[in-house]
Amino acid sequence: MLRSLLYTVSQIISLYSFLCLIRIVLSWIPSAANSSFGQILSSLCDPYLNWFRRFPFTRIGMIDFSPILALGVLSVGSDMIARIIRTGHLSLWGILISLLMIIWSFLSFIFNLLIIFLIVRLLYDLFGASNNSPFWYSLDRFLNPAIAKITSFIPARAMSYRTRIIASILILLLLRIAFGFFFGSLSTQFQRIILI
Repeated sequence: MLRSLLYTVSQIISLYSFLCLIRIVLSWIPSAANSSFGQILSSLCDPYLNWFRRFPFTRIGMIDFSPILALGVLSVGSDMIARIIRTGHLSLWGILISLLMIIWSFLSFIFNLLIIFLIVRLLYDLFGASNNSPFWYSLDRFLNPAIAKITSFIPARAMSYRTRIIASILILLLLRIAFGFFFGSLSTQFQRIILI
């Protein structure tokens, strides 16, 4: 009885996650977001998604990463219910592993996105494409605060913009690898504790 109830709750969380994902994608298309289907999804999903928008660390420049965090929390909830169904109980270590994984998923997504955008910006700088495009202007507005923070320990006059981009890519790659090892080893240690 309890397992079937938990399974139903897990399925509801999965369905709600899927609806939130559709809502996020529709928000990029104004005509679809304002349609009747978009309005229904908005009324179902926005109260939950908006709760995560209040955290300042989920915004970098104009980009809002709060939907990723919101979907991650739903994923953790679903994972915890799946653990209860599988093992019959929920441990503190299982909750910690789930929380570590959501933190790492959020951080790794931001690292990966920044690295990709910086590589695209570097290629643009190397091949000297036109500077008048709104895309490149928006990309620079997004990247410049990140580049300034990442290379803040280097005097501004000591490096060209291209060198700052390269330094930012290298620093982010090193941080991504270091955090990957850190979160991976913590997760492994917690898994060992659970199995003991």
